[in-house]
Amino acid sequence: MPHLRKLSRSLRRAAKLMPDSPRRTANVLLGSPGEAAYVLLAPALGLLCGLVLLVLLATAIVTAIVQIGLVLLIGTLAAARATGALHRALLRGLLGEDIPAPPERQRPRGLRSALTDGDGWRAAAFTLAYTPVGLVLFAVWVMGRYLGLAALTYPLWWRAIEEDGQYGIGFGFGIEPHTWPQALVTAVVGAGVLAFTTWSTRGLLDRVVRPMAHALVGPGRLETRVQELQETRALAVEYSATTLRRIERDLHDGAQARLVAVAMALAGAKDQLARVPGDAPELARARELVESALDGSRTAIKELRELVRGIHPPALDDGLDVALETLVSGYDTPQVTLDVDLPERPPEAIETIAYFCAAELIANAAKHARATRADVAAHTKAGMLHLTVADDGHGGARLRAGGGTGLAGLAERVSTVDGRLLIDSPDGGPTTVTVELPLTSRT
Repeated sequence: MPHLRKLSRSLRRAAKLMPDSPRRTANVLLGSPGEAAYVLLAPALGLLCGLVLLVLLATAIVTAIVQIGLVLLIGTLAAARATGALHRALLRGLLGEDIPAPPERQRPRGLRSALTDGDGWRAAAFTLAYTPVGLVLFAVWVMGRYLGLAALTYPLWWRAIEEDGQYGIGFGFGIEPHTWPQALVTAVVGAGVLAFTTWSTRGLLDRVVRPMAHALVGPGRLETRVQELQETRALAVEYSATTLRRIERDLHDGAQARLVAVAMALAGAKDQLARVPGDAPELARARELVESALDGSRTAIKELRELVRGIHPPALDDGLDVALETLVSGYDTPQVTLDVDLPERPPEAIETIAYFCAAELIANAAKHARATRADVAAHTKAGMLHLTVADDGHGGARLRAGGGTGLAGLAERVSTVDGRLLIDSPDGGPTTVTVELPLTSRT
């Protein structure tokens, strides 16, 4: 709503041009320009939207016995969402109340899913509930301003009106000022009426309109909590990936390099001992100890390298596509083909999960399914990374309870980022396993 924002900025700019003391007085008596604009605009739009929505709801309910009524009800919920967006724009542009919009609803699948649009129903409830509230707000503001301004300015014009031989007019309720002292008292009362009108208007806005808008046209408590949990989990996953990456670098550049240096020193010591003449028991024992230490260091280096590759394969430094090419090139049986289409590089955590899923699935095809061929494909579609591994093995792959290893372990790992593991493996084969991983920021 750019026009509302421009109007709000113009009103605030005009208010800032006033000196501080008169501005404070005007704010107490008349309220802020944004409040005045909101009270004049929002109730009228709210009444129009409320009546239209009420007619649509009534028509949809009456015709619900036929299919068109349900379709109309779905359209009514969409209209309610649009009305909620309009109210949020008015509150943001004129009152500075920033209410976040509910999350975008995914395309509903089926009639039942469309009719269970919680955000649409809450927006409809706000639209209908705001109609009487807006009318009360408008009536209080207009009547209070009319009577208050008339009374406040009464000393300026009361002598210009003469009725039944007396100057001035009657305000009703027995109030009939016809003298200067009475006119001045009327002006004081008018200032009080304006201040009371401003106070009551703000009270309605702060205690009724704003809380109701936050509750009904903003995100629901459950959605807010879910979003907070998703953000927290995303930070945890990202932190975990960063920590593992740092551990991998420390092991690769630190511990592994030191072990290699130790192994080289032991190899040098072995060569030196081999050149020493004699076959004394002490010398033979020293040669055996050095040989044993050298073998142990080589084994430790090998295990450390495997551990490092298990944390973060070095091939992933150049991207998932390069890592998958490196992975499939190491297999002769089964024969593995690769089809990769990744226009943009996925997040680091997603790349790691996808790589280890591919490695585990290819290993399963070779070890358990006894496949002779496996086809690996990775591509992105609609914000998702789809990794598919299909083999010609004997099938029968199942998710087994207990988790932690195998397909169950992959399913648990994929679920940490709201991914899915889909298995199609009839007895006798073939087997197709698809891993779906979201590429959104929540991961």
